[in-house]
Amino acid sequence: MALVLHVVNLLLTSKLVYTNVPEPYMDEIFHVPQAQQYCGGDYLTWDPKLTTPPGLYVTSNIIAYVARLFQFDLCTVNALRFTNILFSIGLYFVLVSLISTVSCKPKSIKLNLYALTLCWFPVGFFYNFVYYTDPGSTFFVMFCYLLVKKKRYFSSGIIGLISLIFRQTNVIWVCLFMMIVIIDTLTIDPKKNDDKSSLYNPVCSSINQPTQVVQIISSLLVNTVKHITTVLPNIFTFILTIISFAAFLVWNGGIVLGDRSNHVAGFHFPQLFYYTSFLSFFAAPWTLSISILTSMLTIKRYEHPFLLSDNRHYSFYVWKKIYKRHWTVRYLLTPVYVISSFVNIHVFARYTSFLVSLGYLFALILTLVPSPLLEFRYFIIPFLFYMVHIPPPTTISRTLVALTLYFSIHVLTIYLFLYKPFTWPSEPNQLQRFMW
Repeated sequence: MALVLHVVNLLLTSKLVYTNVPEPYMDEIFHVPQAQQYCGGDYLTWDPKLTTPPGLYVTSNIIAYVARLFQFDLCTVNALRFTNILFSIGLYFVLVSLISTVSCKPKSIKLNLYALTLCWFPVGFFYNFVYYTDPGSTFFVMFCYLLVKKKRYFSSGIIGLISLIFRQTNVIWVCLFMMIVIIDTLTIDPKKNDDKSSLYNPVCSSINQPTQVVQIISSLLVNTVKHITTVLPNIFTFILTIISFAAFLVWNGGIVLGDRSNHVAGFHFPQLFYYTSFLSFFAAPWTLSISILTSMLTIKRYEHPFLLSDNRHYSFYVWKKIYKRHWTVRYLLTPVYVISSFVNIHVFARYTSFLVSLGYLFALILTLVPSPLLEFRYFIIPFLFYMVHIPPPTTISRTLVALTLYFSIHVLTIYLFLYKPFTWPSEPNQLQRFMW
């Protein structure tokens, strides 16, 4: 039933989008022509405005090549967009299996609906209907993690490499997954009664002494060296992926392809505060009942030039209507950040080991902090990684509340995207549309 709902929602929404927005929009004006260049057999021409690798275009080109054997043209705008519909269907299967594996629960209606709800996470779900790299990037990162949890380490490293040709910053998640492979390799399997390792890695919520942190980290380092001959075969393809990425950095002279002027890395630590508030809202149907403690944070304001110059993104209105309201707002919101952080950490710590939690924190910092631009789609993979570690609730009511909330937001955002366009004085003949 959940899969049917997912496919029906995808098809009905895509029909609306394809009918009302038949021409490339926003970043599609770069992505679509590049994919069509590939369809025409030109693999050497590259638009310098593109900043991510060609994984999406290669995927669409493979599909189009097969379709041409049956006399179908799948290189039109809408046909190219449909590539992401396929990724979204694939993501559903990945999430069902991943949630079942991580939570050690059999597949059921409750679990399937939980996976469906995560598939309908509004920010990620929106990009299934435009020709952006996010759906493919998300699919391959989560698929990579699924294979890690299934202990298919060789294949996981290969999928991790594929994820990098959709978005090069996915290397951060590949490194996290490699660490999880090492942890899993060193962890005793109670069924085998194997005492090959004394890795100390308790659930994060059980940590109550600073000395435990030192013990955990030293345990990981010592046991990795001690059992290096066991660890290396399991992380071989991950090492190859990271070496390949390093070679790319040397060849490219940096991480960003094409236009680097608007993608300069910095230290934007407030991104973590924005993310934790964002996470608290979308995870609220499952985490709202957790008791809250507070502490203090330091917030420094930073504005990327794009943030207040592009009123097509919802982040523009969040910043203008909230953060720009008064200079004190960024400080008055401190309790929100504190409460959000405590809730999110408290819930995650209940179900996740210390080392995985620490790895997730580093992945968040490396993913979000260097980016000076507040853009909600950067939160998609961090959100999904967090949520697959929260077991589906025993009652279905919370999931149904979340599903209803997500679907309502989806309907509203699609409505605004399709039926509430506007124009800029500088481009009076070009419709602008709201999007995440």
